[in-house]
Amino acid sequence: MRLFSFASLRVSLLLVALAFAAFYTLHQYQFSRAWHKTLQIVVFPINGDGREATSRYIASLRSKDFSPIDAWTQREAARYHLLIERPTQFTLGAEVHEQPPILTDAANPWASLWWGLKLRWWAFLHTPDSASNLERVRLFVIYQQGEKNQALPHSLGLQKGLLGVVYAYADTRQAPQNNILIAHELLHTVGAIDKYGHNGLPVFPHGYAEPQRSPLYPQRRAEIMAGHIPLSRRRSVMADSLRRVIINPLTAQEINWIEAPEAHLPGSQKITLSAGLPNPY
Repeated sequence: MRLFSFASLRVSLLLVALAFAAFYTLHQYQFSRAWHKTLQIVVFPINGDGREATSRYIASLRSKDFSPIDAWTQREAARYHLLIERPTQFTLGAEVHEQPPILTDAANPWASLWWGLKLRWWAFLHTPDSASNLERVRLFVIYQQGEKNQALPHSLGLQKGLLGVVYAYADTRQAPQNNILIAHELLHTVGAIDKYGHNGLPVFPHGYAEPQRSPLYPQRRAEIMAGHIPLSRRRSVMADSLRRVIINPLTAQEINWIEAPEAHLPGSQKITLSAGLPNPY
């Protein structure tokens, strides 16, 4: 009687691999949200349209181009009396010459799950360095020239794996708003959820920077997970830079900057795969 087979070996190896992945993901979740040391964020640029102008833009990038995001997280952390003075440190990684997997149906949970697995494997293949990913976020920023009257695809942040895919414009004039999108996806990777509705408008009160303001409109600033400044009940504009963006208390709870019970938007659930800001262009 045969007690062991190749099929059972494969099943056993798969179970071991899944257990290791779950254990590693749990440690990523705990370490990245502990805020006991600076969270490292590496931006890996990708030429999304193959144009020479985009290649020149990518070649001009430097780590300092993302320092406004570090200054913003430092400013916001000080408002919440976070013990660490500098929560994030952005650096520019090497250009990646392959496109990441595309999520074709964000509304389908199985498609989202499969995309997440493919993205993690793709990231492993294309960033095979020796750095630990327990406390490092990898953001793949796909730069494009963009077409007139055509929005870029939605950016996506994945908490499991500390990965993000950001679609941005290869234009120095758009750099401040690109940084808003990058900061938004960064916070997705550490637990924050979107705070805008299907119409793209910030959800009241959780998507507002100043929900107690009187009169309520126009708001003066945007909440990072909504990204837009409400001007009226039915109209909003995207903030022009991080100078006009804050982290409100609910988002601060979600990313573990302040201790509080789990808080959720009405009718929503906390998920690890979240779409980015509604594209304003």
